[in-house]
Amino acid sequence: MTQIEFLVEEPSAEEALRHVLPRLLRGRARWKLINLGSKYKLLRALPDRLAAYRDRIARGEPLRVVVLVDRDTDDCAALKRQLEDMAKAAALATKTHPDAQGLFHVVNRIAVEELESWFIGDAAALRQAFRSLPTVDVGKGVFRNPDNGGSWEALHRFLKKHGIYKNSYPKIDAARRIAPYLDLQVNRSRSFQVFVEGVEALLI
Repeated sequence: MTQIEFLVEEPSAEEALRHVLPRLLRGRARWKLINLGSKYKLLRALPDRLAAYRDRIARGEPLRVVVLVDRDTDDCAALKRQLEDMAKAAALATKTHPDAQGLFHVVNRIAVEELESWFIGDAAALRQAFRSLPTVDVGKGVFRNPDNGGSWEALHRFLKKHGIYKNSYPKIDAARRIAPYLDLQVNRSRSFQVFVEGVEALLI
């Protein structure tokens, strides 16, 4: 069975994927989450990790890799190019740049602008996680385009307005509470949709 290793930059992404991946993979692959501790540490460690994955794949392991980072304030195209160039340097084909047969072992994905965009993209999941929330108008404010305004600060402001997380925004706790309810099909965050599509492509 295929083994997919997911490289993430911080604990809240790790926590969110713990809840999303079982429903996304549905037993079609084994999976492992690796939290590198920060975006800087992930990018610094990635070339060596990819080289090690290449060697394991060359030995016949049915291994695939998904890299997930936040865009933050970076230029999205430049960040994606950086990830793709690292895979190319390790002689690993990616979904964006497959080999001559159309095959690939690496999927690079960017949460735009942060993981919280995925939460903002599913208003129903927010209401399930926090039962005191009123009905959300997805045509207004930060909900209108989750990937443009989807930062943790924006989500915190919204929740705080309704009496939730009044003093600070605990990212891991929020991920633990919201991620179990994320709908894999209807999320309005484009970066979430692209993440799901990328993982599905590894399972074909």
